[in-house]
Amino acid sequence: MGYPHLLRSGKIGSLEMKNRVVMPPMATNLGSAFGEVTPELIAYYRRRAQGGVGLIVVENAQVDMYQGRSLTSQLAVDSDKFLAGLRDLAEAIHLEGAKAFLQIQHGGRQTTPSTTDGLPPVAPSEVPCKFLQVVPRALTLEEIQELVEKFAQAALRARLAGFDGAEIHAAHGYLINEFLSPYTNKRTDEYGGSFENRMRFLLEIIERTRVLVGEDFVVGVRLSVDEFVPGGLRKEESQEIARVLVERGVDYLSASCGIYESMSTIIEPINFQEGWRAYLAGALKEVVSCPVIAVGVIRHPEVAEQILAEGQADFVAIGRGLIADPDWVEKVREGREGEINFCISCNVGCIGELFANGKVRCAVNPWAGRELLIREKGRAPEGKRVVVVGGGPAGMQAALLAAHRGHEVYLLEKEKELGGQLRLAASAPHKEKILWFRDYLVQALEREKIEVIMGEEATAETVLRYEPEAVIVATGGTPAVPPFASLDPAFSATAWEVLSQRVVIENKQVTVIGGGVVGCEVSLFLAERDNWVTLVEMLPQLAYDAELITRMELLKELNQENIKIMTQAQCMEVQRGRVVYLCDAASTASELKNDFVVFALGTTPNRSLYEALQGKVKKLFLVGDARTPRKIYQAVLEGAMAVERL
Repeated sequence: MGYPHLLRSGKIGSLEMKNRVVMPPMATNLGSAFGEVTPELIAYYRRRAQGGVGLIVVENAQVDMYQGRSLTSQLAVDSDKFLAGLRDLAEAIHLEGAKAFLQIQHGGRQTTPSTTDGLPPVAPSEVPCKFLQVVPRALTLEEIQELVEKFAQAALRARLAGFDGAEIHAAHGYLINEFLSPYTNKRTDEYGGSFENRMRFLLEIIERTRVLVGEDFVVGVRLSVDEFVPGGLRKEESQEIARVLVERGVDYLSASCGIYESMSTIIEPINFQEGWRAYLAGALKEVVSCPVIAVGVIRHPEVAEQILAEGQADFVAIGRGLIADPDWVEKVREGREGEINFCISCNVGCIGELFANGKVRCAVNPWAGRELLIREKGRAPEGKRVVVVGGGPAGMQAALLAAHRGHEVYLLEKEKELGGQLRLAASAPHKEKILWFRDYLVQALEREKIEVIMGEEATAETVLRYEPEAVIVATGGTPAVPPFASLDPAFSATAWEVLSQRVVIENKQVTVIGGGVVGCEVSLFLAERDNWVTLVEMLPQLAYDAELITRMELLKELNQENIKIMTQAQCMEVQRGRVVYLCDAASTASELKNDFVVFALGTTPNRSLYEALQGKVKKLFLVGDARTPRKIYQAVLEGAMAVERL
């Protein structure tokens, strides 16, 4: 056995799990708008249970559906009317051999009137959330007691629904965390001030819960061990909290961190190191005897094994990793680690969709959240000869799925290497994880023995030689160049040329035109090579096309001495040594002196082959950037959807 700690059975209370891998609670918005379990939600969790995980902690179920709701379609557990659906969910997880806990939560001040049907958020104190820009109302003593009962009744319903345990959500800046933290709790009564008073609300919940569920039902608590905000909870005080909780009979602790105002530590973007916050679980292990769960960008099985082997935790949580690849555990168990489709921490399909009031999705797994919509497995009734043109993410995904369906597949790529813009994107600072997905697709294509022809640009004639019944065109795009300029290798280049290092720029004054994600990343890339960069964007904000958490981190990184930022500045003319621009605040043009200009102005779709094949093949599809330039997420989905329509 290659992972003796990871694959060994483990206990929480008297409950035994078949391995040490936990799927932690992650909001999906797959519930109904009224808080009910849906067939989509059951299919999503059942698929992850099928992959071999030992324990699934189902996402934050609301103890007060309207006042405390954090999402528009969040699960609720504040009424017996939800029991039938919750029973179906627990049963589906159990049928696949996993244990099931239900997390119970109240959003506190981290809600908005848009999700609470106009009700104002409530909290221990009237301390506004700087992330959501909403001022809460302070709870009365009577309301606090009502909420104690609501949490306990929710835990009881979890038991009645057939779950094996309940996890009390006291992390991430939600209501219970707000009581625990001196940053958000400014009360002067028995629920605020001293450590003992700030603990009171949670301890009353635990005490009342035990009365209702008994001693044999697992009750755990999720904590933000460090809130990463000035004046918030830090490791040392959280260790004291942990000691008290275990004394009061809590069966396990899940060691998380952060609040909305330090959001990037909760749902880390791509620049965070794998397993970086395992030390927080280790801090709790130092002071408690109950099992502790570690979480946070744990992607590779060897990292998970090391955390357990070093005694930093008793269980490891694989969160977004199981969204990306539900079979993560089974592949590890079978010695197929090289076949895992690792999460790349892009945050686009998962939290990015939730921020837009959508449902959980995944950039590298088109089936995530769509288990009832797109077939992940199964052969087509009739095999076809399919030609896929373009070896980027859309093309590779399409070729791979077409082969799974039993079609005869040919993949044509003009470059001598597969990956398309995945290779380019991975060259930007801190984005090496993108190559995980590229490598996964390439290796999967090799396992399927798909015929890949590289090094020659496809034409309509070369495609038609294969006598295809279907053609999927994934020819990507080319970098856009503005009409007021032309590329001159003596003083200008595209961001693609710079990131691929076809053009090397060092120790120069560089103007980057275009402040979207690519412009920001190429600015960082150039700054790392001792250039002085001026980033020019015509809109009021940079990185307008980035997912929210990624954007927050990107803007932090741009705050460095050798990067100057100019927004609301429209470039009018580019010549050697100067850029002419017009600011919104000024009516006259100004000039920037420079040694070099880099264009980061988006992508122009390459549709010439698609147009040439119109009317010449039975089925013709246009996917990815060739259709409309966007992200990995859309490219992969469109590649899969094209195969669905064959």
